[in-house]
Amino acid sequence: MRRVTAIGMTNAYHPRALSLVIVLAAGVFTAAPALAEDREFCANRPGLDTPPCTMAPGTVMAEVGLAGIQHSSDGGASSDVLTAADLALRVGIAQSAELELGVTGFVRDRETDASGQRSTTSGVGDSFVAIRRGLAGPNGPVAIQVYATLPTGKAGVGAGDWGAGVLLPMQFDIGHGFSLALTPEVDAAVNSSGNGRHLAYGSAGGLSHPLTKALTLTGELAAFRDNDPGGHATQVTAAGSLAWQVADDWQLDLEGDAGLNHNTPDYAIMIGVARRIR
Repeated sequence: MRRVTAIGMTNAYHPRALSLVIVLAAGVFTAAPALAEDREFCANRPGLDTPPCTMAPGTVMAEVGLAGIQHSSDGGASSDVLTAADLALRVGIAQSAELELGVTGFVRDRETDASGQRSTTSGVGDSFVAIRRGLAGPNGPVAIQVYATLPTGKAGVGAGDWGAGVLLPMQFDIGHGFSLALTPEVDAAVNSSGNGRHLAYGSAGGLSHPLTKALTLTGELAAFRDNDPGGHATQVTAAGSLAWQVADDWQLDLEGDAGLNHNTPDYAIMIGVARRIR
C-alpha cells in the first residue's frame, strides 16, 4: 500500500493499538528460531512496490522503519515530517496467505509558512491491517492484497477516518539477474478534511538487481492520482533503495525518494530493519 504520511485532523489516540504491536514486535525480535518451511527471505521493505510473496505458515516477519525524513516546499512555505519506529508484523496463516498488522510510529510535522513562522504537530499515527493471498503460489509471481487503515492516531497526525484499498503485487524474473516488480492499486482514501473517503489509484513499478549475494539495488517509479474533494492531485515519485541481507533472517535497508512534480514531496530518506522468525 502507499506509504503516505497523513497529517490532518483525527480522533483521539488509542494507546492499546500501539501497545499490542510493540509487545508482539518485541517478542519477534527476541524469540528463538523454530522449525518451519524454508522460503527465501522476502521483506516488504524497502521500496515503493509490494512483493507478491507470502510468509510460510507459522512464520513471522517484523519490519521496522527506524527513521525517516520527508521534506516538501511550495511558494516559500515548507514542511518537514520526521517518522520513527514504524512497525509492521507479517504472519503466515496459510500456505499462500499472510496477515499483516502495523502502526505508524512517532510522527513530527514541522510547518513553516511564507513569513517564517513555525508550528509543530507530533504524536503516534494510524494503524492498519492487511491480508495478502498468492494467486499462483506462495512466492508469486502474482498476489492480491486488501487492507484497511484504522484512525488510531493522535489528533493532528492521523488521517481522521478509516480507509481501505486493494493491491495486485507482481514480480517477474526477466533474465540477467534482473527482476521486474509492478503494484497497481486502488484505494478508498480518507478525505483531507478527516471525514469520508474518495477514490485514489495508481501504480508503482521497478527493477531490482543483486550487486552481491547479500546486497540488492532497486530503482522504481510510481504515479498516483488522488481525487480528494479538497483538490485533485497527481503525485509522481522516483525511488532508489538498497537491501542488505546481513544474515539468513535479518535485513537492513536504505531508501531515498525524489518528487518529480510539484504535488509530490521534494524528497524522503528512510532506513529500516526486518527480522524473520521461523
